[in-house]
Amino acid sequence: MRGTAELIFTGDELLRGDIVNTNQAFLGARLIELGLFTTHAVSVTDDQGAISSAVVSALLRHPDVLILSGGLGPTEDDLTREAVGDAVSRPLVLHESLLDEIRDRFRKLGMHMGDSNRKQALLPADAVAIPLVGTAPGFWFEDGGTLIAALPGVPRELETMWRDTLAPLLGARLDETGNTGREPAVRRLRLHGIGESTLADLLKDIPWRGEGVEIGTRAALDGITLILRAQPDERARRRLAELEELVRDVLGSKIYGTDDDTLSGVVGGLLRDRGLTIATAESCTGGLLAKRLTDHPGSSDYFVGGVVAYGDRLKSALLGVPPALIAEHGAVSEEVAAAMARGAREHLRADCAIATTGIAGPGGGSDDKPVGLTYVATAVDGVVEVRRFNMFRNREEIRERAVYAALDVFRRRLLDPLDA
Repeated sequence: MRGTAELIFTGDELLRGDIVNTNQAFLGARLIELGLFTTHAVSVTDDQGAISSAVVSALLRHPDVLILSGGLGPTEDDLTREAVGDAVSRPLVLHESLLDEIRDRFRKLGMHMGDSNRKQALLPADAVAIPLVGTAPGFWFEDGGTLIAALPGVPRELETMWRDTLAPLLGARLDETGNTGREPAVRRLRLHGIGESTLADLLKDIPWRGEGVEIGTRAALDGITLILRAQPDERARRRLAELEELVRDVLGSKIYGTDDDTLSGVVGGLLRDRGLTIATAESCTGGLLAKRLTDHPGSSDYFVGGVVAYGDRLKSALLGVPPALIAEHGAVSEEVAAAMARGAREHLRADCAIATTGIAGPGGGSDDKPVGLTYVATAVDGVVEVRRFNMFRNREEIRERAVYAALDVFRRRLLDPLDA
């Protein structure tokens, strides 16, 4: 296998913007882990001719893998089977055993299978059915050196079929071509507390160009993902490992994780490893910080609870912040943030605490305290420290950025108090 893949996604809902195409992100990431680089990804309307044309165009480039997603249901606009058959001149064949499986699946769900579902048992000639996850079977076959696979558009079903059938199948094909002992041809380093321009300046002296290795970045609210990619050969992989070591030496604790790591997950892991508990006190973030910390199974090991003290009265009543302190410095201040963190730690009886207070906007700002001003206080080992941030963009993004900033400051304090 040469190591290239193409993706075709069908569905008017994708083109209208009714849903976000998470399947593309999933498949792109999983393919590159196998050493397969996605060179093209297109979304196509629910039209048999358009889908068929997209398949023909893709096959002219001779990718090793062509994956389609969507259009495998029973309705009139589910046309992937027909379009693929047309594109490769393979008639559709009714698989009676597959029809029985679909009928049995409906029976187990306590539902009656309608006549329209019969079309789901039609597959292009010589295609192999992928075991059912829902009621829409996927399929795969080889054509002219390209493995063509069709998967449902429902993310859960697509991901299960990938994991249980398609990934092992592709892995076996790679092994057959002598590409054995593979390791991921990509490293994703997750960063926070640094901008793209600063990152570029820090990495400018690292000799990464050439030798089959590339660097890319993706910026998001939770930080930057630095993507190191290597061609699927041993020399490039060795160079990738060397490059990662150089990058880690330069960036240090700015790297909080790899691949699918999240800030909240990393913080939770640090707390669990140290046998510590944490409480939160939130104003401007309105409970988002507590949500992030409890997104992870087992978070009760370290998260004891949180207080959303949006109003000044509750800051005093629930967290013990002196009213005089609020009157003197204002609710959005270093002093009040520190008092909130102390109160959360003491009143909720936790080892550590994080507090947030700020102006999320769009109104409420002033020259001294503009929209986006946020204070994050962290209490670790009985010592409270406060950091000031100036967030930007809209209300939602300001609140999200504040949460990620709070998690990262706390993470660094747990790793090295002098680095926070």
